[in-house]
Formats: sequence, structure tokens, C-alpha cells
Amino acid sequence: MLRTAALQATTLNDALRFAKLYGRLHWDNISGHFGDEALEDALHKRWAGAFPATKQPALEGITHLHVASRVYGQGGHSRLLRYVSKGLAPYGRQALVLTDSRKTNDLSGMPSSILKLSGDPAARVSALVAAAAQAEAVLLHIHPDDIGAALAARILRSQGKKILFVNHADHVFSFGAGAASAVLEICATGWKTTKTRRQAVAQSFMGIPIVENSRKPEQWTGNRTGAIVSMGGGGKFQPSDKLSFPKLLAELLPRVPNKVVLIGPSAKDPWWRAVAEAFPDRIELRGVLPFQEVEEILKGCACYVDSFPLDGGTAYPQTAALGVPCFGLNAAEAPGVSPTDRLRFQSQEQLEEGLVAYLTGGDYPFDQDGVISTILQDFSAEAVSKRVLSALRGDCIGLPNYLGFLGQRSSDYNAKRWIDEKTLHLPKRIWKGLSFASRKKLLSKISKSDLSALVKKKLRQRIFLTW
Repeated sequence: MLRTAALQATTLNDALRFAKLYGRLHWDNISGHFGDEALEDALHKRWAGAFPATKQPALEGITHLHVASRVYGQGGHSRLLRYVSKGLAPYGRQALVLTDSRKTNDLSGMPSSILKLSGDPAARVSALVAAAAQAEAVLLHIHPDDIGAALAARILRSQGKKILFVNHADHVFSFGAGAASAVLEICATGWKTTKTRRQAVAQSFMGIPIVENSRKPEQWTGNRTGAIVSMGGGGKFQPSDKLSFPKLLAELLPRVPNKVVLIGPSAKDPWWRAVAEAFPDRIELRGVLPFQEVEEILKGCACYVDSFPLDGGTAYPQTAALGVPCFGLNAAEAPGVSPTDRLRFQSQEQLEEGLVAYLTGGDYPFDQDGVISTILQDFSAEAVSKRVLSALRGDCIGLPNYLGFLGQRSSDYNAKRWIDEKTLHLPKRIWKGLSFASRKKLLSKISKSDLSALVKKKLRQRIFLTW
């Protein structure tokens, strides 16, 4: 219904808002769909000549223009942008355009020249096209539902602009991949998914910049009596039918003396309640922390356990690079993000036994020194920036063989988990701005649909109450 509403919208702003809702629905639900080239192409053909005039001048003298929806102080995606920007600093002047100017943007470490777009969706597209008119190249770091930036990229590419799409959202639906001259891939699963499930002009391996340079970073100074640490967004730990981080802790803690520090998760997540009550003095749910504080915790911990059922895309390799003894899961279905995927066990039971053995005096079971050596060689900001420059020249780089070997995860790994949950996540805040006429039409279609009564009720609430 949302896709049809986007195609049939009578105003450009409604078309962009419905398309954003459609993208957000796929993104939030990890639906198993990874893009919609036909929708993007149809919207581009219908509306490319109808965008409003803009007073936004072109940004002058820009070599590399980064476009992001929003940036944050925590998490791996904004850190990736920061590191790529640092790596490209010697190669020309950079600027950053933010398509969502909410106050939560954290601009630390970003290019010094920053443009925040404002106005309705159509006005932002016009402003982005105008701002990028003189840039030598545009790199998209956009959120999966940022249809406005994706359409701006199509317009710019039709004008001869070099566009690179950084595939941050490698495991979920995203707009923008087909709008680019090439997709910059960050892992083996993303490479495979783009090749088989998206429509891309070309692919080139970029990788995640894990360290700033090829010098060995300050190393781990902890010992086996320190805390067991893990981090990631709360949803990464939500148990599935087969995998449960809370269950691992419930079975592990009676066997080892260590405390546990979880960075990112909140006590509000119901799956932590039982194990937190069973070990109230040994489990700390710290929520989101500044990266500097995270590094201090990591340097003194006993070991790090990667989040699961959803892995840490950047947290795991960045922790491994510090020399922290790392333990992960999903060896047979690793995402192929970095050589850190060698530091994984096949099952939750093997992971538990490996942790017990190590924390009670046994040998560390993996070759982490070899992993760190490869990280310093292939995943520094310097190495990654050189691969970006190669793609801009049209010299696309293939996926490294060792990542292809490690990255055996199915493109449907996360979609299967969502299907098993039997829960539909509906967007909450981005219904704002839809016209009354469009809301009325959508409500009529919802009433006649075969959606469940609960879903219909939630949708009516979103449409009636979000203005």
C-alpha cells in the first residue's frame, strides 16, 4: 500500500514521504527485500523535472562531498564516516551534507565544512543537487530510508557526477545502491547480497576502517579477573529461537567469577530481567557510552564477547585490534566483515566452554596476532581511503579471498529471524507532513485490507495522531 501510494501521490512531497515510510518499514523489519530499483526509477522519471527552485549555492572547491542522513557519537556507522574522512583528508577538500538536521547530530570528527538541509522533502532534494553541483565526487552514507538523497544522487549521476554508495546497510533494505556509479562494499555478505539481490552498476570493495593507520594501537592491559564486556544496540541481543545472550550469561556466570559489562543495552529490554535479577551484583547494563569511555573499559577487561544473534559490524574488529581477547559466535555463518571473523565458535555451547576454559587459566583458542596484523595492513583508514580513490578512478577492487571464505552468511539470515519473531514493527514518527487527502486515501485502503485488527489499529493511530 505504501509503495502504491508513493507511485500514485499527486504531490512530490507526498511521494517522497510515502516512499520513506515504505523504506523504513522494510528497514525496521529486516524484511528480506534489499532495494526497489523500479520504484526509485519511476519516481525519478516522474518527478526529476518538478523539484522546486532553490537558493542553495554550490559548495565550491569540494573534492569529496559526503552525504549522510544523520551522524552520531556512538555506533559504527558514523565512526566509519569519520575514519573515511580522515583517510581522504590528504587528497582534497571535503564537505558533509546532512539531509536530516535534527539536533541529535554529533559533528565531532566530521569534515569542517558542513551543510544542514532544512525544509520539506522536495526542498531538501533540490538543495542537495545544487550544493553538489561542483563537487568532483559524491559519497552516500545515507540511512536506508533516505529516498530524497537517493533521488538527488540519480539526478546528479544523470548530469555526469561520479556517485559512490557506501553500503552501510549491507544486511537490510536500502535506497540508493542503484543510483550510484559503484557500490562500495564493507563485507562479504553485503557483496553477495548486492550481487544477487540488488541492481548495481558496479561493486568495489572498500572495507570498514578499523584503525586510523598501520601503526599498532595501544594494547590491552587487562587480565582474566576483569569484566566480560559486550556492546551493541539493544536489539542485537534480542534472543531468537536458537540463540540467547542472556541464556549464555545465566549458564556462564556460575562457572566463572567475572563481572559482566554490557554497553548499549538497557535494563528496559525485557530479555535481561531474569539474568540481571539472578546476578544483581555482577551484571551492569550501561546503555550508550562515549567511545573514549568505552575504550577505557575495554583496556582493563578480561575479554570481549561479540553480540548475538546480530553481530557487531565494527565493534568486534575494533575491539580485537586493541588486543582484547575476543570470542564470537556464528563461525559457520560469519558476515565476512573482517579477519576478526576467524575468532568465532560454531555453537553457543562451544562459546561457553571456550570462555570458561580461558577465564579459568586455559590458553586463548585463536590466532589473534595474525588477525591484528591483517587489520593493520588492510583495514586502516589509509588503506580504505586508497580503495575509495581507486573506485573513483573506475578501477573497482574485488572482494578479498579470505573474506569470501569467512563470509558464509546467507542474505536471508536476518530476515528469517524477523519472520520467526512474528512481529510487525511500524514506523512511528515519519508520518508527519502527509497531506490530509493522502491520509484519507490510505485509511480507506487499510480498512479494506486483510491486515490484522491490531495492525489496522496501530496504523490508524499513526495516521490520525502523527502530524
